[in-house]
Amino acid sequence: MPVVKHDATLTTAEAASRLGVTPNSVMAWADAGLLQAWRTPGGHRRISEASVQAMIEDREQRSGEVGARHFRVLLVEDNPDTAAVLTSHLNHIIPDSQVRVVRDGFQALMHAGREPPDLLVTDINLPGMNGIAMIRSLRSQPATAPWRFVLVTNYGRHELGPFGEPPADVPLLTKPVSIDTLRHAIHEVLTRTATTP
Repeated sequence: MPVVKHDATLTTAEAASRLGVTPNSVMAWADAGLLQAWRTPGGHRRISEASVQAMIEDREQRSGEVGARHFRVLLVEDNPDTAAVLTSHLNHIIPDSQVRVVRDGFQALMHAGREPPDLLVTDINLPGMNGIAMIRSLRSQPATAPWRFVLVTNYGRHELGPFGEPPADVPLLTKPVSIDTLRHAIHEVLTRTATTP
């Protein structure tokens, strides 16, 4: 993180208190791009007060709840072993996150109206509706169009013809997915979303 001067900042502990999470969660969210952060010349981490407030307001709008809640991840994966590995990765990358696993695209679409996720990670080769078709369906609806997505697959990009062309702005990760690869993809998606006008 660059060493620059900013106004209206919070310490990690102050940000954690406002968000109702642990300081470790705030640090992980900052590293993943969920919160704007930087370091002082003395090496202390500072969090943008505006980004903390924006996260709280975004959560209230998404969930209808008053106050902060856990970061929600919807994982769409029909292989239990892969789902377990990805869930472990997600819990390390975003501590205190709530990871819900569903087995296919239709279940994910049904889930859309109940608990909108902050991030959706999906396999491509799924029973019924494949992951690419599911993303296109969600993006066609105003309520779910702003969702953030990451695709994972056993296939190379040149082998995806039967499933359709994946959206260019959605990271495509090849299994087995390492924790560092997933962390980078999440940071890319959340940072891009935060900076898109």
